[in-house]
Amino acid sequence: MKPLLFIHIPKTAGTSLNKAAESLFGSHAIEKDYGAESATTTPLVRHHIYAAGHHGPFALIEAIKSSQTQWLTGHVHADRYVNLIGCDNTISFVRDTLERVVSEYVHRVSKEGETRSFENFYQDPLETNKQFRMIGQMPWQAFHLVGIQERYEESLNLLNQTKSLSLAPFRANTKSSDMRPAISEKTYADIQKWNERDCIFVQHVHAYLEKQIEAQRQNKPFCFHDMGFEADRHVIGWAFYQNNKSPVEVGLFINEKLVETTYAHEHRPELQNLLTPRAGHNGFRFVLTPYTAAQSVSIKALNTDQTLFEWQRQT
Repeated sequence: MKPLLFIHIPKTAGTSLNKAAESLFGSHAIEKDYGAESATTTPLVRHHIYAAGHHGPFALIEAIKSSQTQWLTGHVHADRYVNLIGCDNTISFVRDTLERVVSEYVHRVSKEGETRSFENFYQDPLETNKQFRMIGQMPWQAFHLVGIQERYEESLNLLNQTKSLSLAPFRANTKSSDMRPAISEKTYADIQKWNERDCIFVQHVHAYLEKQIEAQRQNKPFCFHDMGFEADRHVIGWAFYQNNKSPVEVGLFINEKLVETTYAHEHRPELQNLLTPRAGHNGFRFVLTPYTAAQSVSIKALNTDQTLFEWQRQT
């Protein structure tokens, strides 16, 4: 049995979610990878990932499959385990970039003896764009859920419903506001400059989560998707329903009128690596050169009428 893989980005309510998982599954069913130096890393992970002569992630996941493990978590990049666990079992949470950076610095100072100035901390390349680097560089839209710390209970409710779980909305590892450093508008702007990719990524997560919540409200299966668009040239994307090997029928709407349909069955190697349904054969494309006068373009999953993409020409 494959466990749920929770990519724990620091200071995004991950401690709360891990506490909920331990309460639900029991500590015996939790494996943690927080690095070789962390006492939190569990013995099985330490043996397979960090011990001398270790056998690596594949051996760990094989050992986990034959155990009672139901939850694998840690401050690791998604690409360590997601190709073995699969996107349908992978979740993560993100947070407002500026607030996350401040919160991690406070945590480092209070718990880990951080001595650098706040400016030196947030300008360290290892601390910039952390959320983007941990999950955003992959096709994260294929993950079962990327929740949002500021919408924690909504995100948790969505996870509980779609995975038939009963994770409780614990709140853990919060810090008093009097530990927060004074931050000027100039410093905030500088943090944003150093984390430009992260800020854009979090905006995209907000928009995507809203689509998932709307599908939940309508009691419809969510069509996981992403696409690239060049006006008057083409739309190239992918789409699938989790646990469904039928290709998604997608429609191209020009000026709100359905003009073409196709099936999402082209091979996308990056999705095959995430173990999507149909072994990564989830791609599709539409050529837009016949519609150069279009004022609007939209793409929909036809069997659920879910809008996957919308564009309006600017006048």
